[in-house]
Amino acid sequence: MKGSDNDEVISQVAVNFHEIFPIRKTPRELESFVRDVIASVGGSSTSSISNKQEAIHLGMKYLDDNNDGFIQRKEVGKHYNSAGKKFMDVSKTVKQMGPMLAMFGGMDNMNDFMGG
Repeated sequence: MKGSDNDEVISQVAVNFHEIFPIRKTPRELESFVRDVIASVGGSSTSSISNKQEAIHLGMKYLDDNNDGFIQRKEVGKHYNSAGKKFMDVSKTVKQMGPMLAMFGGMDNMNDFMGG
């Protein structure tokens, strides 16, 4: 959290994180992603949180499960796995609903069939 506004810290965290979780092709791409996430967590000028730094800290606290002010590998891994499981659940639901959605989508042509 303390390094969220420090370019060198963000770069180094991206390199270290990429070694553990290569979710982007290069550390540079991951760094760009991290910067975008930090910016998005900061909110906009219409945000209810007026202090952007406070918004960043609140967003980063989400990952800091033990509230020690640091985000450890174990914490990141837990959230990474949780997000992966949620993604798989959503994918499974979409796959199961696919035929039903296709059927409803085909109902647009029912008006023609029913003379409507």
